[in-house]
Amino acid sequence: MKTLRCCDIVGHVHDELIIEFDSGASPDAVREQMGRTPPWLPGLKLNADGYECGFYMKA
Repeated sequence: MKTLRCCDIVGHVHDELIIEFDSGASPDAVREQMGRTPPWLPGLKLNADGYECGFYMKA
C-alpha cells in the first residue's frame, strides 16, 4: 500500500485494495506496481490481479 501513494485507496479488505480511479487511469499500471518485489525481500515472486466495476463487489 505504501508504494501506491499516488492512488486514491478508499478501503481494504484483508488482501484486497479498493481504489478509486479517474476514467483515464490504468488498472494495469496498479497491478504492475503491486507485483514488484520489494528490495528487502529478493526472490519473492508477487502477482496481482484486479477488476473494474462501478461499485465494490466480491469477485
